[in-house]
Amino acid sequence: MSFDGIFLHYLLEEMRPRLLNQRINKVKVFDKTNYVFQLSNRAQLLICSQPDSAHLRFSELELVFDVKTSSLLNMLRKYLEGALIKNVRQIGSDRVAVIDCEGTDDLGSAREIRLIMEFLGRNANLILTDADGIVLECERKVFTLGEKVDRIMLPKVKYVFPKNDKADPFAAEKLPSENNFTGVSAELFAEMAYQNDLDLLRQPASPVIFDDSGRLRFYCFDLPHLPGQRTYYPTLSSMLETYFHILKNQNQSNAEQKMIENHLKREIQKNLGKMQKQEAEYRAAEENLGLGKIGNLLSSNLYLVKKGDSSVTVSDFYDQNQPLSIPLDPLLDPKRNLANIFVKYKKSKRTIVHLDEQIAITKGDLSYLECLNDQLALAKAGELKEIILELGLEKQKVITKKAAKPQITIYHHGDDTIMVGKNNVQNNYLTHTLAKKSDWFFHVKDSPGSHTILRTEALTDENIRLTGEIAAYYSKNRLSGQVPVDYTQVRNVRKVPGTKGSFVTYSHQKTVFVTPDYEIIKQATGQKK
Repeated sequence: MSFDGIFLHYLLEEMRPRLLNQRINKVKVFDKTNYVFQLSNRAQLLICSQPDSAHLRFSELELVFDVKTSSLLNMLRKYLEGALIKNVRQIGSDRVAVIDCEGTDDLGSAREIRLIMEFLGRNANLILTDADGIVLECERKVFTLGEKVDRIMLPKVKYVFPKNDKADPFAAEKLPSENNFTGVSAELFAEMAYQNDLDLLRQPASPVIFDDSGRLRFYCFDLPHLPGQRTYYPTLSSMLETYFHILKNQNQSNAEQKMIENHLKREIQKNLGKMQKQEAEYRAAEENLGLGKIGNLLSSNLYLVKKGDSSVTVSDFYDQNQPLSIPLDPLLDPKRNLANIFVKYKKSKRTIVHLDEQIAITKGDLSYLECLNDQLALAKAGELKEIILELGLEKQKVITKKAAKPQITIYHHGDDTIMVGKNNVQNNYLTHTLAKKSDWFFHVKDSPGSHTILRTEALTDENIRLTGEIAAYYSKNRLSGQVPVDYTQVRNVRKVPGTKGSFVTYSHQKTVFVTPDYEIIKQATGQKK
């Protein structure tokens, strides 16, 4: 991003008319570094002091505020709630802004208060001072001086603006060979050098976000040398709102998706290893089933065995009396050798029964994990959270029943409604709670995929094909042609007991073959992806 001093200059020019002479009704916070001032004109002024995203903007979002408090929040409420904003100014062309407010003390006398916002990257800070510049409270405190720190920041200390020896770009007469301007970012200076034009700083604001293959950047006007697709916005605040909202969702989604991917990868590898061991044990047990035959042969010829024999050769009446050598333990007598063979035979039979059950469970777990992998590829931010909660990677917060309902994807086609579950939580809720018994259930044949419900007054070839295409699109066969999709009424669908996920069985189904194409789905339903 490029929230530099020039950007701040344009931003304050835009915001000033909506801020001046407005009363600060409430000061709230929705996390530790994001403060919201609710103004008398119903505007929400958001000030973020997070080091990697420090900025301010007007916000139109419906924010969920935190009930936690802090020393700075308490002081902001004490001194600024009820105060009028008299001035909004920038210090030179630096990334430092000041909001001058006028309020009253406990005796009703007027007093001046200043809120100083330092948008200085890792040193971003929010400072509240009185009219004499004495710090009342600040977010980040500095107790000692050092090579890179030239001021102490504590309550009751005189506030000193950050030192800045660079030149004011608005007062410059010619473009230097190197960037020695205050508030001019590297991207902006590169554009100034590219165009060899100082007047670039004085053009009208034209808020823009650059999207260079998923890498997002923004500025207060276009920088033609930067690559990427441009999206322009009517105001700087709306552009910042979009940028930080998208960025927050992307960062959160990327982190959540990576967490789920790593968990699924570990679990799949663990279950594959378990499966290999179980199959090896199964093969060994199958081999030991032959001990039943060996035991019967030895029992019939036990009189031939003497203690100390390491083997005995008998006629195999199971194989045309061919000679067969049976190995023995020379330390055991004949009866103990025979008993050991039957013990191993009986154990192998029990092992096979047990392993049949365990291998089936492991295969079910692998199918469940692979199904989650397929669902992860289609999941959006809220759906990632549902998968995380399903896997138990985070604890479920206490929420209302209304908020707990999964967010089902819904399409409309005429009077028909098509509902899609994109993960196990949504599938279970959609099929077993939301759907009526008379609705129609669609699912890709013999493959993991979404539960898709068609609610219609009359089943037709058109709505069967459209719903089938939607069901196929939300499956791992979305890029395939001629995908078989089963459909039947919800009354014929049953959840598989004792299984994880959203596996079901169904009966009385018919099959339609479709080729999923989202452009056709979008045209038919008029819905964006």
